[in-house]
Amino acid sequence: MTRIVIVGGGAAGINAAQALAKNLTEADDTEVIVLEKNSYFYHVIGAPRAYVDGDYTNKMFIPYDNAIPKHAAKFVRIVRGVATHISADTNEVSYHAIGTDDKESETTEKLKFDYLVLATGSTYSVPIKPDNRDYARSATEKKLQEVRGHIERAEKVLVVGGGA
Repeated sequence: MTRIVIVGGGAAGINAAQALAKNLTEADDTEVIVLEKNSYFYHVIGAPRAYVDGDYTNKMFIPYDNAIPKHAAKFVRIVRGVATHISADTNEVSYHAIGTDDKESETTEKLKFDYLVLATGSTYSVPIKPDNRDYARSATEKKLQEVRGHIERAEKVLVVGGGA
């Protein structure tokens, strides 16, 4: 069986997995594994709106539970973990699993691959993006609330750039 490992479940990674799910069948004898640290897709572009609209925060977190079409669930799956090493010699990704308690395991596990997609995305400091060391949704929500509080107390706000 051919195995494709996608490291990262952000926009590029999850879109790659969904495209493979759409175009592959069980008969193709191919397994697709997305290695992602979070249990949800975080809609980062919505962060500025969530800073001023607390009700919008919930719309920024999209659970991965339904990210893969049901017909593809037998050959496309999401594994929750943090990649720690990639070996081109052995075609393996080493990773630490993340449990339902949002804690990173100290045990190293390995995923063999035939094809590897690196879709780790961009990173910069919180509060726009989730903290790279805290995988709980509540930690990101707390940071959004903290920034919202700063904005509410501010006498003036300067917006630089429109981004997107």
